[in-house]
Amino acid sequence: MERRTIAALTASMFMISTSMGIANPIVPIYAESLGATYTDLGLIGVAWSAPYCVFPVLSGLWSDRIGRLKTFLVGVLLCTVIPLLFTFSSSPLHLALIRLLHGFGMSFLWVPSEALISDLTSEQDRTRYIGLFNFSWALGYFIGPLISAAIVEHAKYQGVFMASFVVGAFSTPMLALAGRDVKANGPPRRDVMRQALKAVVKGASFYSVVMGSSVVLAVVYSLYPVYLTDLRFSEVQVSTVMGVIAASRALGFWSVNFLSSIGESALLLLGLTVQTTASFLIAYSHGYWEIILLMALLGYAVGVQIPPATSAISRLASRGSSLSLGIMEAMFGVGWVIGPGVGGVLADATSCKEAPYLFMSLASCASLACFLHAAREHRKAKTKLASEA
Repeated sequence: MERRTIAALTASMFMISTSMGIANPIVPIYAESLGATYTDLGLIGVAWSAPYCVFPVLSGLWSDRIGRLKTFLVGVLLCTVIPLLFTFSSSPLHLALIRLLHGFGMSFLWVPSEALISDLTSEQDRTRYIGLFNFSWALGYFIGPLISAAIVEHAKYQGVFMASFVVGAFSTPMLALAGRDVKANGPPRRDVMRQALKAVVKGASFYSVVMGSSVVLAVVYSLYPVYLTDLRFSEVQVSTVMGVIAASRALGFWSVNFLSSIGESALLLLGLTVQTTASFLIAYSHGYWEIILLMALLGYAVGVQIPPATSAISRLASRGSSLSLGIMEAMFGVGWVIGPGVGGVLADATSCKEAPYLFMSLASCASLACFLHAAREHRKAKTKLASEA
């Protein structure tokens, strides 16, 4: 039953992420066609991310009470109808409002999913199962842009959004195959803040990894497509570049199955180092194949980091994993607000189109420094305990 439930959840997530992957690369270009500036693009990215700073925590706690799959279904239904709303938009403001609703819907996807997998798996198998689950939605984000690239020239923007809706509609029937739902005993309401603070303090280094990665992805998905069009990349090439980062991220998730034996810390250090290096080089890259290579490295780096970080974070809260995982997803939201918000303003205010990518390189470097500091302090603590023993 556990495998059936996880398999159905994974299939449903694959369909809804494919739907989002079809529409997402086109939204910034569509916004530019409606007159959006870089600042507008940043604000549209912020609107998409702002709900994700709060609602993942609430969706995790809600899933404790009504069930993981029921909570996930709320997100699936909302994200399915979003592409239809894009077809009626006629201004950057409309896109921002739709993205705001989209961010609310996305808040109900990842936390209950990750909590469900944590509930149904042992600590020894958790990283592997989370890696496979992440691979499924990253694969969707890879296939989606390829579909978008294949049809955009003939179907135009409206056709792309309609295709996104049709694919997303298959997600709900997939979820119906999951069988039983799972509820959990989370912390009492009066204990939530104390448990949340404890999780944040204890897992600060892991949360910094998540935030750094989300800043990078936010800048890439919210601003980079328009930057590529300024470099005279075609819409097909833009969608292909976005597909490459999604494919390499999926490969990173998949490879965790084989690399998990080297340990969570080693995987995180590897991912952060590659992410920092690739983020810096992207700011000065203009050739198509050069960008393809760097996007592949960047996507792989992010993919390698998330499963071990998620596994470690799921163990932080003493009662249930949904709270600590909800905080993790909220950190993703914060990064997605900071990335396009700061990056878009920097690009317009400084007239330096490379500024957003230098900023994401700085964020990656800060995450790496925070993680190295925490690892050094952990080693000192272990050495002290060993000497006292």
